[in-house]
Amino acid sequence: MTTAVAAHRSAALISLGCSKNLSDSEDLVTALRSAGVGLTTDLAEADVVLINTCGFIEGAKRESIDHILAAAEERKPDSLLVVAGCLTERYLDELRADMPEVDCWLPFKDYERLSALVRERFPDLPDHRLTHDQRSQLTPPHFAFLKIAEGCDNTCNFCAIPLFRGKHVSRPEEELVEQARTLAQRGVQEINLISQHLDYYGKDRYGDYRLPQLLRSLSAAAPDSWLRLHYCYPNDFSDELIRTMAELPNVLAYVDMPIQHASDRMLALMGRRTTRAHIEERLGRIRDAMPEVVLRSTFIVGFPGERDEDVDELIAFLEAQRFDHAGCFTYSDEDGTTAAKMPKKVPDELISQRHDRFMRAQAAILAKHLPKRWLGRELEVLVDEQLDFDRFHCRHYGQASEVDNVTIIRNDGLEVGRRIAVRITGIDGYDLVAEVR
Repeated sequence: MTTAVAAHRSAALISLGCSKNLSDSEDLVTALRSAGVGLTTDLAEADVVLINTCGFIEGAKRESIDHILAAAEERKPDSLLVVAGCLTERYLDELRADMPEVDCWLPFKDYERLSALVRERFPDLPDHRLTHDQRSQLTPPHFAFLKIAEGCDNTCNFCAIPLFRGKHVSRPEEELVEQARTLAQRGVQEINLISQHLDYYGKDRYGDYRLPQLLRSLSAAAPDSWLRLHYCYPNDFSDELIRTMAELPNVLAYVDMPIQHASDRMLALMGRRTTRAHIEERLGRIRDAMPEVVLRSTFIVGFPGERDEDVDELIAFLEAQRFDHAGCFTYSDEDGTTAAKMPKKVPDELISQRHDRFMRAQAAILAKHLPKRWLGRELEVLVDEQLDFDRFHCRHYGQASEVDNVTIIRNDGLEVGRRIAVRITGIDGYDLVAEVR
């Protein structure tokens, strides 16, 4: 959602990767709008083509490069092709040498210069400034992302993110509270808190872990909006954070905690700085305080040195914990990481077999768990998307946008962006089926 301004030039945006990258894209679009450049979906007619790349894993790198090459062919001759994002940060020198068709490579440190760079290319642009409440929102009007920090201080051996995103930098609390208040005033029903390590918030800026305090401030600033937490680590998920989540009515009982493995041996090899016992203890505390909590996690199979017995432990952990949502990545070497240099690589075929075993185990867990967990329950859902005249995708407190399954409702009288009361009546694969109460 954006506030209309008189645009003298237009920009086409291609935003790739995760929600944290989308949040960056919102800042970049705001910078363009501050220079009088509006958005268009017609890349061939755009004066500025902005590509915000992802460079997290090999497939994402290839996708980013494909988009850059395609945009270079499709754009009009006098346009400005700007490439930003993780791929730029990670491989800037190589990209400059190999892709001369790009006019401007924009590393993170230069994001604030975007409007000036565009004005240099198009001196006819008017002198225009946006007010603080006109920050661009690229999500649908009813939900938004709020990035509370940048970077990560963890040094997990498989992850390249700290190499190009840098150390953890928490945003000022007052700035986040003001942004949440603005989103709530726009009518945003769900604010998703995101960063690489959410529960580390404040340690760098204030000297202690401030996520509980931040949640209380955000809850007061946006009392009618859902607040959802993404990407928390077991290491720093404190008792105070658990109590705060349980106490605040608009903080959802939803925890997104990427655990990655359950074998102590593998956790040590991965550099995760935790143990299975500690993870189980934290999950138990969370469930005790919030009995209806929905737990989401991700795991990795095929890390160098992984043995069959490690996978056995992982599957046993999965079956014992019964996560509501669990994803599994297959390990791949990433440039510059410790793991890329480690010996005892697991063959690709074996990694694929272990991934298949994980996914079959999780499917079996959900087949038993979903009906018992949800059938007959009365819940509030957010109407998220209309698929046809009487079919809607909705989400309850335990279903996050894009990463989780949905609740399906057939009804011709729903309004996208509203919260309504429903009763769960069925299961469709991993999705729930509901009727309006």
